[in-house]
Amino acid sequence: MFRGSELSRLLVLLAIALAGWTAVWYYVVWKPTPPPEPETVVAGKPAPIEPDTSPEFETVTDKTPLSFRDSAAYAKLLDRVREGRPADLAALARTDVSYAHIWQDPKHYRGVPIHLLGTARRVLRYESKLSKTGWLYEAWVILPDLTRNPYVCVFEDAPEGFPVGPDLSERVVFNGYFLKLMRYQAQDTERGAPLLVGRIGWTPRPSGDGSSNRSVYWLVGGVGVMFAISMARWVRYLRRSLAPKPRPSLLRDRPTEEIAPEALAAFLNNVPEDEPPHTPETPSS
Repeated sequence: MFRGSELSRLLVLLAIALAGWTAVWYYVVWKPTPPPEPETVVAGKPAPIEPDTSPEFETVTDKTPLSFRDSAAYAKLLDRVREGRPADLAALARTDVSYAHIWQDPKHYRGVPIHLLGTARRVLRYESKLSKTGWLYEAWVILPDLTRNPYVCVFEDAPEGFPVGPDLSERVVFNGYFLKLMRYQAQDTERGAPLLVGRIGWTPRPSGDGSSNRSVYWLVGGVGVMFAISMARWVRYLRRSLAPKPRPSLLRDRPTEEIAPEALAAFLNNVPEDEPPHTPETPSS
């Protein structure tokens, strides 16, 4: 199947392809993820869930858009977060309250602090008179097992350098008090999302990540170009080596009695004309 150095060329191409696709898989397809949050384990009898029965929560209605009827409870939760310490809120936040619990009985979890560890896909900032700084942030956070059911997390103080935008992917931790199930318009239909008010935690990515990723992409691109050029040259060489070579014709130099008219005319033109016969002189007497 192979002629000359074709086998060695093919082995070199296979080595380049293996190294290149391994790099693509490692840096592009397989992305290292941070370790998951430790699972909740049973350690004695869990504390009972006690919803907030303050008068400010009496007008809160679930599965409706955020409205003026929710303002009193909204402001109360903002004041509660502002007055407490982040460590105290993190210690009180429950890790055993799921999306299904809130959806089935939202009144039972009204004002209960909840702990979330997920990915912020969208972060908005807007002016609000309820905030001491004049601004509030709204992060739409999804959990690993609930990619289509986000939590709406409202906070007043954002970490330094925290990104704001409609299309993000930032790993965050949020501890906040549950306010209501807020109705919102999704792309396909109306949906409901738990609305929490609290504090957000975020660790900025190392500054070198962007440059290292660009270097990896350049490396993968260079390997791909080298492989494509080598493969094209190998295919061209293989086609040339496998193409049938023309055989010399046995009749090309065989003598024949036929002659082309042009060759005959050229031959006749080169033949010198015959001279008149020479007559010997007779001696005079």
